[in-house]
Amino acid sequence: MVEVHKLTKRHLDGEKINTSKASQIKIFSTCIGHGVGTIDFSEKILEISDEEYEKILNSPNEYIKFKIGNLSRYFEIEIFPEHAKRLVENMIDCKFKEILSNLHEGYLVLRKDFVGIKHTNSGF
Repeated sequence: MVEVHKLTKRHLDGEKINTSKASQIKIFSTCIGHGVGTIDFSEKILEISDEEYEKILNSPNEYIKFKIGNLSRYFEIEIFPEHAKRLVENMIDCKFKEILSNLHEGYLVLRKDFVGIKHTNSGF
């Protein structure tokens, strides 16, 4: 299962940031920290089955494979509006494409849900 999270609110050092400022700031984390005094609040807006995600990746578009094809390797992938524009060009019709089409500010985060995957004991 792949989860899609969307930035819903941003807070910086006690000051709310209006959308014009938020569009100029790119924070690559959805958690507290990294020494910048920023907290990003995101919410899960979509779950994509592994089967549907594979259909999306089977596109002949190399940018789709490049941008979102290594989710299992990197665990999460950020998608900003400029990425979304390139992704939707040749993506199959699906709810994820609709969400990307409407991303004009902020960002999305794709996360692989590893719940239910059996982990082997590595001896550590």
